[in-house]
Amino acid sequence: MSETINTPVQALQALKEVPLLLRNFPPDDLRQFLESGKMEHYQRHDQILTVESSPATSAYLIVEGKVSIFKDDIHLATLEPGDFLGETFLFTKGSRTANVMAETDTTLVRFDRQETLDYFRRMPERLFKIFIMNIIEIQQRKMVAMNQKLITMQKRLLNKE
Repeated sequence: MSETINTPVQALQALKEVPLLLRNFPPDDLRQFLESGKMEHYQRHDQILTVESSPATSAYLIVEGKVSIFKDDIHLATLEPGDFLGETFLFTKGSRTANVMAETDTTLVRFDRQETLDYFRRMPERLFKIFIMNIIEIQQRKMVAMNQKLITMQKRLLNKE
C-alpha cells in the first residue's frame, strides 16, 4: 500500500472519482459526510465482516485495496476503491448476509448507522434524497450484475446436459 491514509479527507483525495453513493453531493457536504466516518486498516486476508459476528449497522467505503465477498464459501464479488459495502445499512436492522475478507492490504472508512442518521437530520432534506437515489442506482447495478451471473451459470448448465 502507498502512504497511510489516516483521515477521511485523505481518503477522498486518494480516490480517483467521487464514490457512486456520494455522487452529486456538494463538495462541502461530501467532506462533512466523509469526516463522520472512521478510518480502518486491514492486512491481506484479514476478515473484515462475518455473517455471525456483525449486525448490519455500518457501511464501508473502500479507499485502498480490494475486498472479496463470500457466502457459503462461494465468491460473490470483489470490490475495489470507491465501492461501498453495506450501503443499505440505514434501512436494514438484520445481520450481515455474507463474509468479507481483505484480498490485499485495505483501507476503509466505516460509517455507523446512528451517526449517519444524525448527520442527515442536520442537513437539508435534498441531500438525503440524493443519497437514497444513489443507493437505488447501486442496488439496480447489483441486480443487473447478478442477473448476468445467473444467465451465464444457466448457459453453462444447459451446455453440460
